[in-house]
Amino acid sequence: MRAGKLVLLAALTVAGVAGACAPLPVGGPVPARGVPGFDTRDYPGDGTMRRWFEASPYRWVGYYLPSPCYTGTTWTGRRSALRQMGWGFAVLYVGEQDWSAIRPLAADTAGVAVQGARCTTANLTADFAATHAAEAAAAASSDGFPDGTVIFLNVERVEHVSDALRSYIRAWAAGVLNGGRYLPGLYAHDHNASELFTVLAEEFVRHGRADRPRLWVARGAGFDVARAPVESGYAVAAVWQGRFDVRETWDDIALTIDVNVADSADPSRGR
Repeated sequence: MRAGKLVLLAALTVAGVAGACAPLPVGGPVPARGVPGFDTRDYPGDGTMRRWFEASPYRWVGYYLPSPCYTGTTWTGRRSALRQMGWGFAVLYVGEQDWSAIRPLAADTAGVAVQGARCTTANLTADFAATHAAEAAAAASSDGFPDGTVIFLNVERVEHVSDALRSYIRAWAAGVLNGGRYLPGLYAHDHNASELFTVLAEEFVRHGRADRPRLWVARGAGFDVARAPVESGYAVAAVWQGRFDVRETWDDIALTIDVNVADSADPSRGR
């Protein structure tokens, strides 16, 4: 296990990426080295998504499953319509966050773990993680995502990675893998990506898997939508998010989005 961990850490070595963000290409073919995609918190509506697919360079979209720290349901039930339009997906599950390492604990939405409490540091336990893994798989199945789909666990930036957060991520990944239908992936900020990815990758090893999890890294430095995700500095990156809360207009329809580039037009399927 020690040797395997060293290999993982070597693969995660971050290289410096220089240069400012290049402007988004307008129209034309999809860049050869990466496939542009976007995510936005609330579903924009079928009409908007249809027109953006026709007019914008984006080929895939972040698809939010109901979760502890994303209680919205505007994306629920939209997979079939979006697939018919041609969209690919990066499926997201926003699990519990370690608010004590993000901002003062007083800002937590709930101070104690009680039944029904969501999005609270107190729920960073293996038991809650197992429950949330089952919920994520059930939501993905209900929306028709096929076996083998990667569900990216959204972990927001923390100043330090606590044992509780590690335990939650490990147990959530184990729960998804034990379910046998879907695969756990990771969305993480550059500040924590290497450390958190190692936790997830070790869980793949424990389950006897020869493959490795897919990483979606948030890193603004050096981002260019024409680059491949591995040019983020992470050799294991499948998706790179590099522009945040930007307002874009395509076919006279404006949305506030995060801009990404992936290694495929369907990042949760890897193709």
